[in-house]
Amino acid sequence: MKEIKNLRVDYSGNLIDIKKLKTNPIKQFKIWFKKAKKENIIEPNAMVLSTISKNNLLNSRTVLLKNITDKGFIFFTNYESRKANDIMHNNNVSLVFLWKKIERQVIIKGKAVKITKRDSKKYFDSRPEKSKIAAWASKQSKELHNSNDLIKRFKNFENKFKNKLIPYPDFWGGYIIHPNSIEFWQGRSSRMHDRILYEKEKNNWNINRLYP
Repeated sequence: MKEIKNLRVDYSGNLIDIKKLKTNPIKQFKIWFKKAKKENIIEPNAMVLSTISKNNLLNSRTVLLKNITDKGFIFFTNYESRKANDIMHNNNVSLVFLWKKIERQVIIKGKAVKITKRDSKKYFDSRPEKSKIAAWASKQSKELHNSNDLIKRFKNFENKFKNKLIPYPDFWGGYIIHPNSIEFWQGRSSRMHDRILYEKEKNNWNINRLYP
């Protein structure tokens, strides 16, 4: 389609000053993430998680970042889901954050590891009640023959846990992505974008600029 090939935006960002970057990319990410939140971007914690199946096929989906620690990036899911099965076979994953409003993107590559049951339960207990029920109701990634079946399951669990403390489901929990590389992308005019790559070598991070 002719109209597709003509779709383009000329960005206006400035060159990233390497001298002002943090030596640790997680600390640098927090600075960029704070900027994204300040600009009122809808769900700045939305990220595309890509995994590799046991058949070496790529699967991608959008999930939500729920915590950042000094060791990595945490999200939560059903441990029986497609993404969890992929991670069980190959825990190499990637994350992509795209913040178009501030003309920035971050690509994170690393290994996904389950967090402790205690930490998963702590987060689960903080969720809204209906989100907790939904975790019980959804057989995530399994075939759903009729949408009414999901509604019925939700209602059944809603009635089951009415006026009760909703228990933590053992099949649900978090992963932390321990990064081995993080790339910061800044959109600039005439496709002269700026790319800064952090790569981990033992306990240190190498920082290099890449051609756009």
